[in-house]
Amino acid sequence: MENIELFLKHYGYIAVFIGTFLEGELFLLVVGFFIKLNFLEPIKSLIFAMSGAFLHEIIYFLLGRWKGRQLLLKNAYTRKKYRKAKKIFEKYGILSIFIIRFWYGMRVVPMILMGATKFNIWKFAFFNLISLFIWAVIYLSLGYIFGKAAEEVFQEAKEYYFIVAG
Repeated sequence: MENIELFLKHYGYIAVFIGTFLEGELFLLVVGFFIKLNFLEPIKSLIFAMSGAFLHEIIYFLLGRWKGRQLLLKNAYTRKKYRKAKKIFEKYGILSIFIIRFWYGMRVVPMILMGATKFNIWKFAFFNLISLFIWAVIYLSLGYIFGKAAEEVFQEAKEYYFIVAG
């Protein structure tokens, strides 16, 4: 967590963009806490967070357009995630974007799948932005509300670690 804090303090909103491009949920929780501490502004944080995550997902969507089936069927791990994502996509259609958004660890495969199925890119972008907004607001809010408690838990755990480690 300290590395994320240093990264955020040093790079600010660019860090929010990069953090949500690379990771997502955990990073947004920390950003929410930084908003509470007045290191970052809520609206700018939301915009940069959504932008980073959107770029990440549109890249994988386009990658799916280009090499989708090859990537999805490449190994057992992606085949398993592909089957799960495909079931959700077939059952819920466009609403699957909202379902998968909150399914930790299922961020890449569904985007590739949607690109591979020739899903309309504008429809994808529209619904993806709506789901990103909801996702970012929820995680930023959780970080804002529970950030201090999490920091105290991490601090206490660190103290116990040093006591036990000697």
